[in-house]
Amino acid sequence: MSAQNPDRRRIRAFLEKPEAPLAFDSSPLLVALGTTILSAEAGRIALRFEPSPMFLQGASVVQGGAVSAMLDFAMAAAIMTALDDDIHFATASLTVSFLTAVKPGHLLAEGEVDRLGRRNGFARASLRSESGGAVLATASSVLTLLPGGG
Repeated sequence: MSAQNPDRRRIRAFLEKPEAPLAFDSSPLLVALGTTILSAEAGRIALRFEPSPMFLQGASVVQGGAVSAMLDFAMAAAIMTALDDDIHFATASLTVSFLTAVKPGHLLAEGEVDRLGRRNGFARASLRSESGGAVLATASSVLTLLPGGG
């Protein structure tokens, strides 16, 4: 995820001029998930999602893979706020806990870096309704750091 990575460029633009909210529209999936950057600082980010109906399953709740993608984006974005541009990374493990059904609408994901080492980064995220209330899902991730794009 070098400086040429469009996701990282969008986050860097927000960090340089944090005029929230900013559409996080650097990939088709982020667009389909209705992603907006609300706030960011080194090691932390808050994202709003409004997933399109294509992500609803038969019971009219957001499909688990889409929930996982939102949490994964929040953790990856948090890592991007903390790493130098010449360090790439890849998800080594992703653990998601679904605490209750996620209904469509405005959702808030908060991602945070727990620790950055020489070889690995550790992050976590939570998802809730933007109107507040209980946490709907949580995730943790181990990311392999690849200096110089390794």
